Amino acid sequence: MKPLKLEEKRMPESSGDFINVAKLAKALAEELKPALDTNTPLKRVFNMEEAAIYCGMPLTSFKAKVVRDRIRKVRVDRCCRFDRADLDAWIDRHLEEIRAEEDAA
Repeated sequence: MKPLKLEEKRMPESSGDFINVAKLAKALAEELKPALDTNTPLKRVFNMEEAAIYCGMPLTSFKAKVVRDRIRKVRVDRCCRFDRADLDAWIDRHLEEIRAEEDAA
């Protein structure tokens, strides 16, 4: 993300600093607009690294869970892909375990 370009206005010394809230809000809205664009389709299938990030864990831990817990995967051109719905279902089943790991870290 590139830094915001904000114009700074000053009032007389006795009044302290002043920030134009309307301009700040407009600049923030413009900066965040691409990230919040609802016309961009959400990704449904993730590769191994993206799936690990989606689940909020390191790649090595995710790989171990794929082997141990048999998380459903889709093979595409000899590569493992993970469907968002399968990951969500796995997260729901293992939510307590994930919370315990986060507390330990």
